[in-house]
Amino acid sequence: MTLDRIVKVTNRGMVTIPASLRKKYGLQDGDQVIVVEDEGMLKIIPIESIKSLQKRSITTKEMLEILKRSREEELELEG
Repeated sequence: MTLDRIVKVTNRGMVTIPASLRKKYGLQDGDQVIVVEDEGMLKIIPIESIKSLQKRSITTKEMLEILKRSREEELELEG
């Protein structure tokens, strides 16, 4: 399901990600995201911190699975 939300851009170029989406994607104060331009649209992609990955002792196989699921979700959203 696509969640569309209207947000305002401040005079400093900031936007507020709605709380429901921050919760869904586990975004917390200080987290980083990538903003990507793709076919005339902006996409905000959460980045999991290296510290978080190290705490989980994530393996290469697990990382590849995470990347695969992320790509599948992205393709699903593109419809």
